[in-house]
Amino acid sequence: MRIFAFMKRMMVILFLLACWVCAAQEGAVDAYDVAEEQFYQGQYGQAIRTALEGLQQEPALSSEESAVELYSILGVSYSRLGAFDKAADYFFRCYQFDKKEGNAEGMTSSLINLASMYVYAGKPELAEKEALEAIDNERPLGRPLKLAMAYGKACDVYHALKNEEKALEYANLAVKTAAEAGNDGAEAIRRSQRAYPLLSLKRYKEAEADLSYSEKVFLEIGNRQSLSIVYFQLAGLYENTGRKALSTLYYKKALELARELPDKPLEQKICFAYAGHLKETDPGEAFELLSKSASLQEEIARSESDNTLELFNIEYETTKKEEQIADQERELRAGRKRTIVLMIALLVLLVAAAVTAVTAIHSKKVSEKLQLSNAQKDFLFKVISHDIMSPAIAMLRGIQMLRNHSNASDDSHEVLLQLERQAESEVELIDNVLRWARNKEDASQGEKVRFDLMDMVREAMEQYRGAALQKGISLELYCTEGGIVVDCNRHNLLIALRNLISNAIKFSNPDSNVVVKVSMGEDIVDLSVEDHGVGIPADKLESIYSSEAPFRRPGTSGEPSHGMGLAVSKDLVTAIGGSISVQSTEGEGSIFTIHIPSGEGCQND
Repeated sequence: MRIFAFMKRMMVILFLLACWVCAAQEGAVDAYDVAEEQFYQGQYGQAIRTALEGLQQEPALSSEESAVELYSILGVSYSRLGAFDKAADYFFRCYQFDKKEGNAEGMTSSLINLASMYVYAGKPELAEKEALEAIDNERPLGRPLKLAMAYGKACDVYHALKNEEKALEYANLAVKTAAEAGNDGAEAIRRSQRAYPLLSLKRYKEAEADLSYSEKVFLEIGNRQSLSIVYFQLAGLYENTGRKALSTLYYKKALELARELPDKPLEQKICFAYAGHLKETDPGEAFELLSKSASLQEEIARSESDNTLELFNIEYETTKKEEQIADQERELRAGRKRTIVLMIALLVLLVAAAVTAVTAIHSKKVSEKLQLSNAQKDFLFKVISHDIMSPAIAMLRGIQMLRNHSNASDDSHEVLLQLERQAESEVELIDNVLRWARNKEDASQGEKVRFDLMDMVREAMEQYRGAALQKGISLELYCTEGGIVVDCNRHNLLIALRNLISNAIKFSNPDSNVVVKVSMGEDIVDLSVEDHGVGIPADKLESIYSSEAPFRRPGTSGEPSHGMGLAVSKDLVTAIGGSISVQSTEGEGSIFTIHIPSGEGCQND
C-alpha cells in the first residue's frame, strides 16, 4: 500500500511537470506568433519588444531552435527601423545555428540576409565573404532560383564596392540561372539588377535590352514595385543617351507609379532627378519637383528620427527590465539568507523583521521618488529628441537644399551659409546634450563590438569634409599601421572623435590643414586630431572639459560654440576605459589625443 501511494504521488508530480513544460513551450510559441503578426502589421518596435521578452522565457532559454526563430524576427524588425548593425548581429546568430545544425538550406538565406545588412549599413567590404559563401553553399542544393538570388546578392555587393566588372560577372550568372529555371519573373528581376553595372560601364544597348524585357514581364505579372524602379532606370538611361523625350516619358511613368504605391524614398529620388532633367526646358516644373523632393526628404528625416527614438526607448526598456530581474535575484538571495537567520533564533527574526519593515518603507519612498525622477527624465528626453531634434534636423536639411540649389546673389548665399552653420551648431549641441545626459545616467561602458578602427575614423572625417572645404581647410589622415581592429563601444568613440574634428575645423585658420593621426603602441591605440588655429590659453586648459562652466569662444569664421563637445567627449571616452590629453599653444594650434587601451581585443591585421 505504501509503494502504491508513493507511485501515485510520483505520477501526479510527473503530470504537473509535463503541464509546466508544455505551458512554457506554448508561451514561447505564442511570443514568436505574436511578434511575427506585429511585424507584418508594421509594428516593428513592438515586435522587437515581444521577441526580446520571448528570449527570456522557456524554451528559448534552453532551446537554440526556439531562440533562433526569435532571432530571425529581431533581424528583420531591426532592419526595418534602420538599425542594420543590430539586424546583422541577429542574422549572424541564425547563420551560426544553421551551420552548427548542418542546415544548408537555411544557411543560404541567413548569409544573403547578413550580406544585405552590411550593404545597407554602408559596409559592403564586410558583405563580400558572406555573399560568396552563400553561392558556394547553395550550388550543390539544386535550387536554381535560390542560387540566382545568391548570385544577385554578389552583384549588389560588388556594385556597392564600385567593382562593376565583377558585379556584371555575377549578374550574368544570376540571369542565366533564372532563365534556365524557366521563371520569367525571376529572370526579369535579375535582368533589371544586371542593368546597374551595365549602366555604370556605359553599355547602354545591353542595359536597354534588359530593362525593356523586365518592363514587359513586370507589366504582365503586375509587379508594380519593380516596374516603378525599371521606369526610373530607363528614364536615366534615355537621358544619358540623349533621348530627352523618352526620358521625360519614363520619368512621368516612374513618378506616377511611385506615388500610387506609395514609396516615398523612391518618389523623392525620382522628383530630384526629374527636376534636374527639366531645369533647362521647364524651370517652373523643375522648381515644383525640387520643392516636393525637399518636402519628402523632411518626411523621411522625421521618420528616421522617430525610428531612432523608438530604438532608444527599446534599449532603455530592455535595460530597465534587466535591472529589475537582477533586483529580483538579489531579493531572492536576501530572502534565503533571512530564512536561515529565522531558523537560527527567534530573536534575530524579530530584529530582522523590524529592520526589514523600516527598510521597506524607506525603499518604497525612495522608489517612488526614483520613478517620478525617471518619468521626468524620460519625458525630457522625448521632448528634446522628438519635439526639438526633429525640427532642427528638418530645418538644417531644408537650408542645405535651398543653398545647394539657389541661384541667389553672393550676399544671400552668405546669409544662407551662416544660417546653415547656426543650424548645424544647434543640431550638434542637442546631440551632445542628449549623449552627455544618457552617459551620466548610465555610467557603464555600454555594448562592446569589434570593428575596423580606420573605417570609423574615415566615417567621422567624411561627415566634416564639407565644412572643412568651405573654410579651405585640408582634412588629412595619417596612419602608421595597417588595418586596426578594436573591441569597445564604437558609438561612444565615434561621437568623441567627431567632436574633436568639428572643433579642429571650427578653430582652425582658413587655408590651413587638420591632421587626424592613428598610431598603435604595445598597450594603447592613439587617435590624435591636430589643427593650426587659435590654440587655447594656458590658464583655460583646466576648464575645457567642464560642463558647468565651459570655456567657449566663436570659431575663426564666426561659428557659434557652446562648449559642450569636449565635456561630452571626455565622459564618453572615460566610459569605455580611455582618456583624452591635449597639447596647445595659443596662436599656433592644438593637438587632442584619445588614448584607448588595446587589451586582448585589439589587433593589427
